Amino acid sequence: MLVLHQSLALYRLHQRKIARQIHAEQNLFFDKRHDRDEKRIPGGARHRQVEQEVVVRADLLGFADAFQLIPCMLDRGNIVGVGLQRGMLGRARFFLLFSMVSLGATVAANIWFIGALHWGVWGFVSSKLIVTGIGSLVLLAAAFREVGLTWARTHARAMAVFGGPLVLSSIGYYAIHFSDRLFLAHISKADVGIYSMAYNFAFLLSVLVGDSFNKSWTVSFYSYAGSPGWQEKFVHIGSWLFYVLAAAAVAISLLGRDMLIVLLPASYIPPLLMLPVLLLGYFFREIGDFFRNILLIGIGSGLVGRIALAGAAVNLVLNYLLISGPLGMGIWGAVAATTLTWGLYSIVCWVAAWRAHAVKFSFWPLARLAAFSTAILAAQALLRTGHPYTQLLADLGWLAAFAGGSAAIYLTADHRREAIALARGAIEAGRHWRRTGAPGEL
Repeated sequence: MLVLHQSLALYRLHQRKIARQIHAEQNLFFDKRHDRDEKRIPGGARHRQVEQEVVVRADLLGFADAFQLIPCMLDRGNIVGVGLQRGMLGRARFFLLFSMVSLGATVAANIWFIGALHWGVWGFVSSKLIVTGIGSLVLLAAAFREVGLTWARTHARAMAVFGGPLVLSSIGYYAIHFSDRLFLAHISKADVGIYSMAYNFAFLLSVLVGDSFNKSWTVSFYSYAGSPGWQEKFVHIGSWLFYVLAAAAVAISLLGRDMLIVLLPASYIPPLLMLPVLLLGYFFREIGDFFRNILLIGIGSGLVGRIALAGAAVNLVLNYLLISGPLGMGIWGAVAATTLTWGLYSIVCWVAAWRAHAVKFSFWPLARLAAFSTAILAAQALLRTGHPYTQLLADLGWLAAFAGGSAAIYLTADHRREAIALARGAIEAGRHWRRTGAPGEL
């Protein structure tokens, strides 16, 4: 979150810097070459013309700089992938330590390159490249030392066949994530910024819950699939995941609005209204990803790639129709297109997993949970207080009400016993840590 927030802030700061530089160049250009035109054109009109040109050019240069960040993010994904191999070997502490050291090194490098050397956005890019490059070498050296480096044509061919459709699925997911900005940019660049603000808050659901779950689940679910009755185990794990996702979505929706009200000016009020809808979309996305992993068992990755590409095609059509096409809903069209796309994606993955492996996850508990979540958010919107701090206390109360009510209507007796046992285990582990200085077992 810190790095994401810092990168967004630096991007906007860099845009303003470029705008000031271009503005100075434009003023010099007008002073030397257009003295006669300045006399004929009213001053206000001339400055508006310069301002429009500056904004357009600054935006283009800013987007060019933003695209330079993509290789850094892809490198970071490769590091995480190698780090997961450490998790498969039971090295969770190593992976946690490595992640914390990487975060500290990234922050320190950003402070040095951006704060001390004043490199701006290129300082951010340089720090990411340096940290990810060194981290990649460390993890690859550790992996090669343990598993060796050999070439097997059969294994390479199998990896290519399995990984090829997943590459296409990544392209599809990328299109679903970012194509709506291109349609919005043709209408209003200000809407792109407002939509991105709400989108970043909604994406926290995937960062905080979805990614954390997948980092452990993707390296272990095959071992579950090899045991008898694995479908019931998957349903049980999925029911816990969906509950945690719903709780996190409600928490972000309640508390995120309070943060946006305090941090942002009144012109950014639309994200307050869009946030719950976008969170619903990413709730659907995480459900779909859970069932997508099930499709990789015994079927291969081809179906997953086709579903992702079909979702991207549907999203492009919805973006055109709802944002800039016949309906022309603008920023709300982008919200609707994203939510509808992920909703369809989750339904398709759910039905495909049901048909392929008979993973019979009941729809009605999830429907009750969604209805109760909607009721909590609607009540919070209707009974808002005027002061932000009293509203924060009220929202914490709404969150507590959701926790108690959802546990009663969604969790089964087995779920509640597991939760109580887990809480007791965590308390005992904490006591053991304080007594001995070493973490206990949950």
